[in-house]
Amino acid sequence: KSIQLTLQSAGSQQNFFYQWNVDSLKLTPGDKLTYHLQVWDNDGVNGRKSTRSANYIFSLPGEEELKTNISKSQQSTESKIDQSLRKAKDLKESIDEAQQKLRGKQNLDWQDKKMLEDLIQQKQKLDQAINDLQKENQLLEQKKESFSQESERIKEKSEQIQKLMNELLDEETKKLFQELEKLLRENSDPSQMQKILDKMDRKEINMEKELERTLELFKQLQYDYKLEQAIDALKEEREKQEKLLEKTDELTGDKKNEQKDSKDNKGGKDADSKDNKDSKDNKDSKSKSEEEKPTPEKLAEEQEELKKDSEKFEESMKDLKKMGEELDKSEETPSDQKMQELKDSQQKSKESLEQGKPKKSAEQQKKSISQMKQMQEQLEGMQNSMEMDMANLESLRQIIHGLIKLSYDQENLMKDFAQVQQTDPKYIQLSQNQLKIKDDSKVLEDSLLAVAKKDAFMGSVVTKEIGELNDHLDKAATNIKERRKGNASTEMQFSMTSINNLALMLNDHFDMMMNMMANAMPSPGKGKKGKQPSLGKLQQQLNQQMEQLKNGGKSGRQLSEEFAKMAAEQERIRRALQEMQEKMKKEGGKIPGGDLPGKMEQTEMDLVNKQITEQTIRRQNEIITRLLEAEKSMREQNQDEERKGESAKEYNKEIPRNFEEYLRLKEKEVELLKTIPPKLFPYYKKEVNEYFKRIGTKD
Repeated sequence: KSIQLTLQSAGSQQNFFYQWNVDSLKLTPGDKLTYHLQVWDNDGVNGRKSTRSANYIFSLPGEEELKTNISKSQQSTESKIDQSLRKAKDLKESIDEAQQKLRGKQNLDWQDKKMLEDLIQQKQKLDQAINDLQKENQLLEQKKESFSQESERIKEKSEQIQKLMNELLDEETKKLFQELEKLLRENSDPSQMQKILDKMDRKEINMEKELERTLELFKQLQYDYKLEQAIDALKEEREKQEKLLEKTDELTGDKKNEQKDSKDNKGGKDADSKDNKDSKDNKDSKSKSEEEKPTPEKLAEEQEELKKDSEKFEESMKDLKKMGEELDKSEETPSDQKMQELKDSQQKSKESLEQGKPKKSAEQQKKSISQMKQMQEQLEGMQNSMEMDMANLESLRQIIHGLIKLSYDQENLMKDFAQVQQTDPKYIQLSQNQLKIKDDSKVLEDSLLAVAKKDAFMGSVVTKEIGELNDHLDKAATNIKERRKGNASTEMQFSMTSINNLALMLNDHFDMMMNMMANAMPSPGKGKKGKQPSLGKLQQQLNQQMEQLKNGGKSGRQLSEEFAKMAAEQERIRRALQEMQEKMKKEGGKIPGGDLPGKMEQTEMDLVNKQITEQTIRRQNEIITRLLEAEKSMREQNQDEERKGESAKEYNKEIPRNFEEYLRLKEKEVELLKTIPPKLFPYYKKEVNEYFKRIGTKD
């Protein structure tokens, strides 16, 4: 194929650029594209002469090479998550060490400053590692999307994991380190640095948990991807085996026909052979069809290739089994015995073909197909059991019930604590009950984190809320121990609020997962019937609820529940907007909303902290205005230019030339009648004038 390129000038030397969309060629794995450049001069006298470049080759890797490449990228990404996790743990230890050394100090010495500077550098390296991790995972997803087929379920899990990675770095933590750096430059009071270190410590605990969760979810995604690829490979191998069986049956049928033809030829020697010309014409086509007929040797070679595919499949099953053991998977992959039986059947089929026994070979091939079918059903059963993991939902339900019980226990303890005196022996018993609540919350936290490591759709807000709960429980226990009753009561109230918020968030997530399973939905928000409300309308409803709550008289548990519900709703709107922005970014269109997700996240933090200020309301009004503008912009981008609507226009009326001449002559006649009035009685003169007026009005 030739493509003509237009050069801009006629100089002896010039640079040019040409963008060629290779995707239009629809290349498949293993294809190679060879191309070169050729240029002609403009010598019209002696004839145009040309010169050409060397041949360049653009080759796509084969399927096996692609699989190996994707597998290496997956291992590299997993390694980067693990490295980031280790750096986060080291940073957490450094923060703890700095807290211990700065406690009670009035001034910082050189070693303290060096320690804090190293702490800031550690944070910078961790941020860089997480940024590299985000980019590498995006590249991995692009490879998988371009060179392999993924189900919607795998794609959605990949997107959720990418979102979790993007949310690892939050602005609040960044500001804390910037503030610490500023205090260090100004040589400020160590007590101020101690307060910042306390906040940083809680943030890094959340970071560590989210990285552990991301690592576990990524391993789970690798397992799901490997399982899906194995099922596809087994389906393809089974189809090839079925086609080979058809060829083998055809070979068996041809032998029977040959025997029948030989018998017929013995008794039909005296038959006339008419139409010699037709027999000559059919000779070429006959020899051609004979060449296309399968031979036992060719079929044996095909069977050998299928046996090699089975060996590759066996290796992938070993890798899958190893990955399952690391993830504590209860599902069993096809056993070694079944794999060996499959290879034995294929080996016997090949040997029978080499011995010229296609009928015996077909029996072994049918056996191989049956074995492959059983393996495929087993693997698909593993896949379905992971999609509909009822054990996960049951664990989540028990955690919600445990949180509700914990909330009641904390409320009752808070009421009893308000009535007791510090000198009362019951004070010690109540302090022990508070420690028991802390221990119970730790059990629920461990269970919740275990569930979150298997559920990619659970938001990172849950981890933040767990961090808040632990902080309040620790402070409540410390204040009780130091006999600060008022501060302890406040922290108990805060801890109860965090428990209620956590229970509400998890309950909403539980309902969403149940709806997904009931409707066989591949992901949240997909597969529902009916028109979904726009983000603008949802944001308007949320803003109205916030204003009502600000002006209303709710308090206590009811107020906390409302705040938690609104925080969860704002998070859902933000996630939907981020998905919309990512989609438009991939399509190359204008990204709607700009920095709106960041503003929404600030609102989420206000709601989690139960604060609705005038600044929050102003921010919400700005969000709704810009969100409606973004939706309008998106609708305009999606409109078809060929059916673009226009408002009505007023056009000047033009009179045809012939008709214009007729009107001019008519007007002359009327004017003539007016200038030469007839000799009539006054009554008739009046009537004539009225007649002329009517004519003028009609014109």
